[in-house]
Amino acid sequence: MNPSRRRAGFCARIVMCILAATSGASPAPAWAGAWPQPEGEGQIITSYFSTEADEAFGPDGKVRPKTRYTKQEIASYAEYGWTKDTTLLAEIAYTKDDTDFFGEHHRQQGLSRAELGARYAIGTWQDTLFSVQALAALHGTSSGDDPASSRRGDIDGEVDITLGRSFTLLGIEGFSDTVIGYRLRPGGRADEAKTNITLGIRPFSRTMLLLKSENFATVSGGHQTAADVTRNKLGLSLVREITPTISLELGGMKTISGRNSLRETSLNLGLWYRF
Repeated sequence: MNPSRRRAGFCARIVMCILAATSGASPAPAWAGAWPQPEGEGQIITSYFSTEADEAFGPDGKVRPKTRYTKQEIASYAEYGWTKDTTLLAEIAYTKDDTDFFGEHHRQQGLSRAELGARYAIGTWQDTLFSVQALAALHGTSSGDDPASSRRGDIDGEVDITLGRSFTLLGIEGFSDTVIGYRLRPGGRADEAKTNITLGIRPFSRTMLLLKSENFATVSGGHQTAADVTRNKLGLSLVREITPTISLELGGMKTISGRNSLRETSLNLGLWYRF
């Protein structure tokens, strides 16, 4: 199958996921990123990620052995309500990764990325909140064994459309949060498209369950990309409110399919602070 058909199939699967995620909903309180932060208030989520992979998806999508790759990362993501409809965004991450190439270790560590941006709530239609957000990202290190990796000093620009919808299912409040984005990566690197979907429910007043789907594909050629890359991940997190301002998150994520990408398994611990 040629690259354009593979990308078309990828997009079709994502559209079906979006329709499933946002159907049959009714208004209810929401707790997802699609909604603006109240003016003068914000949230900081600091997370520790541990990722490993010793297999990869080949050009045909089949799993094959790969030299062992591990990554440890600490990232802080912040949102602040600048106005009623505008939320400021920022993220910074410190990463340490290690590739075991037949007994020879290749390690690197440092501030891997810094991102700044803003999200603007356009309005609500059919019980769905639509927003647009723009981000600029600076890479501080290369991205290890990722075939679509960036290098130190690279700068990306990203534009996203976000959709937020609340619902009540069997008396349980929940939400869907969908991000559809395009990242421009100059310097001979392939651009990227993503669709991330989060479904959240509150089975108890202080407990939230998050089901996450992260989907990624390169969409244009680049001098540093030998082949098209796709990656589809599924994750599950439990968020427990400790105090009105502090919550703890425990979760995991797995790459379930892809092409020319690592088959990663990740665990994460997060501290959520609202102010």
